[in-house]
Amino acid sequence: MKSSQSTAQVEGAYRLIRNPSVSPQAIAEAGFTATVRACEAHPLLLALEDTTTINFSHSTASDDLGNTTTNPKTRGLLAHSVLMYAPDSALPVGLIEQQRWSRVTDTYGVKHQRKERPYEEKESYRWQQASERMAERLGEIQKRVITVCDREADI
Repeated sequence: MKSSQSTAQVEGAYRLIRNPSVSPQAIAEAGFTATVRACEAHPLLLALEDTTTINFSHSTASDDLGNTTTNPKTRGLLAHSVLMYAPDSALPVGLIEQQRWSRVTDTYGVKHQRKERPYEEKESYRWQQASERMAERLGEIQKRVITVCDREADI
């Protein structure tokens, strides 16, 4: 791990990641909580929200990963993130929400069936979920937030 300064730090990080008692969501929640505390110091905040694809198109990519593009050979994950930004300091504050998922490979090429799925099962529903979770975490701070999204959020 490039952020580690010694082999002991690397080993400690790997032990944490491999620990079955520690979930990725628990680690993320700790970060979200720290972001909320940091948001308290800013009079105005921007919530920058978007979905990112993380492609693993190399030959060692796991078959457990789903499709991320229209190419059925492209494997990877998707992450919908909300990054808090403080215009007064011109610095990012931290992540307030992130959802990670892999598309089901069996559903590749069934675009015509998407309209039949309930809204809560569509990827576009993640935009609403992210906004709701951000508002829950921020409480009264939410009144000082301007959300910035691209056209995918127009649902």
